[in-house]
This record gives sequence, C-alpha cells and structure tokens, in this order.
Amino acid sequence: MKLKSFALTSLTFCFAAICGTPDVKAATLTTVVDGISNARGVSFGPDGSLYVAEPGIGGNGNCQPSPSTLFQPICAGNTSSLVKVSPNGTKQRLLNNFQSLAEQPTGNQGAGIEDIQFDSQGNAYLLTGFAGYPGNRDLATLNLGSQSPLPKNQLATFPPSTPDKVLNTPLLGQLYKADLKTGSLKSIFDFAKYEITKNPDNGDVVTNPYDLAISGDSAYVVDGGGNTAYKIKLDGSKSEAIAIPKTIISSSDLPPGLQLPPGLLDELPGGKIAIQAVPTGGAIGPDGALYVGEYTGFPYPAGKSKIFRIGKDMKPEVFLDGFTHITDLTFDKKGDLLVLQFSDKSQLGGDITNLPGSLIQVAPDGTRTTLVAAGQGLDSADGIDISPDGKIYITNRGVGPGLGEVIRVDGVVTETIPEPGSVVGLLALAGVGATAANAKRKRQEKLGEELLAKAETV
Repeated sequence: MKLKSFALTSLTFCFAAICGTPDVKAATLTTVVDGISNARGVSFGPDGSLYVAEPGIGGNGNCQPSPSTLFQPICAGNTSSLVKVSPNGTKQRLLNNFQSLAEQPTGNQGAGIEDIQFDSQGNAYLLTGFAGYPGNRDLATLNLGSQSPLPKNQLATFPPSTPDKVLNTPLLGQLYKADLKTGSLKSIFDFAKYEITKNPDNGDVVTNPYDLAISGDSAYVVDGGGNTAYKIKLDGSKSEAIAIPKTIISSSDLPPGLQLPPGLLDELPGGKIAIQAVPTGGAIGPDGALYVGEYTGFPYPAGKSKIFRIGKDMKPEVFLDGFTHITDLTFDKKGDLLVLQFSDKSQLGGDITNLPGSLIQVAPDGTRTTLVAAGQGLDSADGIDISPDGKIYITNRGVGPGLGEVIRVDGVVTETIPEPGSVVGLLALAGVGATAANAKRKRQEKLGEELLAKAETV
C-alpha cells in the first residue's frame, strides 16, 4: 500500500551471459530493538531517535473477512503503538493502545499504525492501515458505503457488515499530523472515505494504506489494498491519486491444481490472468519522481514484482522488474536504490512469519547487487530506512506477535556486474547519476518540481 523529467533516447539490452544478481561476500545483521508485533515502517526523527510502527495484534472485538488474509477474519482490538528508541537505547511505546486489526487467534498480519515520517520542520506524520472493505470501519463509513454499489465478487467474499458488527475503528485508514508529546492527532486525509466514493483503480473497494514518504509540502502514500499511490498536501488542501496497473501473467505461472478464490484476479482470453499490484513500498527518487514497489496479489508469483516510476505526467511506468514480494524501497546518499524483498519465493505454501527475504541494491548505472541474500538473516522483512550516518535499518520478522525486530546492516562487501532490469529502468536510473541524495529520508526540504498535476488516472 507520487522532478525533473528527462527524455529516453536510446535502448539498452541485457544479455544472458552478463546478467545475474551477485551475492555479497559478508554482511552482519545487528539487532537494535525487538519484541515488536507485526513490525512495519521504520524512520529516524529529528532528534536521532528511531521510530518503529507496530500495527499490533488486533483483539476480541468485531471481525471482518479481509482479502489481505485470503478472507480469513481480522478482528479489532487496541494493541497498536509506536515504538521509540532514543539515541541512548531507551525504548518506549507512544500512542499506546491504538486501534488494531489482525487475524485471530494467531495475531498475525496486523493493521494499525503503519508508518511515521517527519517533514523538514520536524513535524511528525502518522499513517494507519485497515486491510478490508472500508465501509466496515465504523457506522459513518457503513452509511457512506450504502450509497455506492460493490462488485458482485466482493459481495460474495467480503461484504459489508451489519450495523452491529462494524469494527468501530474510526482511527484506521487515515493520514494524521501527530503531536508525539501529547498524543494528539489531526486528520489530513481519510483513505477509507476516498476509496468508497472514488475507487481509483475501479476494482474491489478495499483500502490498506501501507507506506508513507514526505517531500516538501506533500505526503506520498502507497495503498496496498486500493492499488493506488497518493500525493497529499500536508495541510490537507489537495489530494491526487494514481492507480497502479495490474500484472498480467500466464496461467502456466500458476501452481498445478491451484484453486482460484473469486474476486482476487481476472481470467483473460488466451490463458492470461490479471493479478492485483498490491503496492507496498514508495520512495522519492533523486530525480523527484515517486518510485513504487509492488508485492503482487494472489497467487503471489515469484519474480513478477515490479517497480514503477511516476513522474509529473502522472503515468506509472515500469522502471525495474524481476523482483519477488517487494515490501519497501529507499534511495541512499549515492543514489543507489535499495529494494527490500519480503521473500525470495512465493508465499504460497510457506510459513508467512519466516520466509527468506533479501536486500538488493540497484546502482545508478543499473548494476544489481544482493547486499543480504536469502537465508542470511532477513525473514519476512517489511520496512527499510537509512540513518543520518548512512547505515541501513530494516524491520525484520514483520509478521506475528512479538516477533518483530529492527536490525542494522553492517559490514557489507560486494562484487557487482551490470544488470538492467528493464529498458526504462536502466536508462532512467542512469540519468539520475550525480544528482543522487537520500530521498527516502522523507524529510528533505525541497525535491524537484510539482508532479501528479491531476487526480485519479486509471
């Protein structure tokens, strides 16, 4: 769950003899904080403190079926929080007992506080998730949803609740300006209401705001449920939405004998299948464009995840491809793109709390390098950021009660070879080159020109 434009005037091809993603020789993963439930976004505050979003484990409140959990019920509770680790290592929870949804009784796949980022003035902005039909959030959204028809498949698999069964979680599915000292929240944008009334991707009516980036006077949010990227003025005066296109795969990409739940994908002529993008990571590039990584929806095919670039023309273009289950992106100070993979294999048939993930670096010339390979300690990793001193921090083990941790990546030694992931991707990233800056820092004072000048492109 938005720069300066440049022309692409030539083509670059990748030959099999020189392509491949090399592994690192050595990397040490150092645990900074642990004991976090369904750990999500990680960020550094203006005082150098580390902040970790803890969506929580739901509770014994009302439930709804969720497409994020293949329609297993997620139930409401007050178990979300924001974990703060000060520079001296002191750990405390802020916004304790925040609203949360998760599977029961496992407590897996929580939705609550998803991310926090800071603007150039040090103001904090908080993103909350939802993972379901937004009309079920509270009575106000249920009434709003009653005025808009739903797709037939959605009515059969995750329909609206009755008034006595709404989740009573009005704080979820929103973007807030937050006062971390007092705990007060000022709503800037309500994704639940927008999804009900606008439905930017024209698909099922679902919202799950997942990732937040801030640049200049705007927030950029990736909604994994709504398959949409948003640009939102921090004062709430304007918002714009861009749908992320579906991925087309062949029926031969499906595991033999796989049963297809209704409503999750579209069967097309010629043995093709359209699966939802499920965008989960976003970062502002050194060129000022928004880069969006996708997880891909059911049946979660390996190697089919893409990274899109969205410039001021508002059109998402494939920037790089060939990834699996991307959960987050960031750019480092050299202009390298860091891609975090939740898993290197399809999540189907695996323990979602312990899937072998990886961290891949893409240099401005298109070179891909695996900084942390599958099996080297990244398991179901879910968020990434870079500290003021240039260190990489990752939320690891992002599914399950108390399993989550933040780790620092130390001692990376690499060997690299050129590997463009796509024609557009290689040329665009090479064009960024010397203008590189740490753009996922999300609190830079100014980045590029205004983009996404219109709302809602599908």
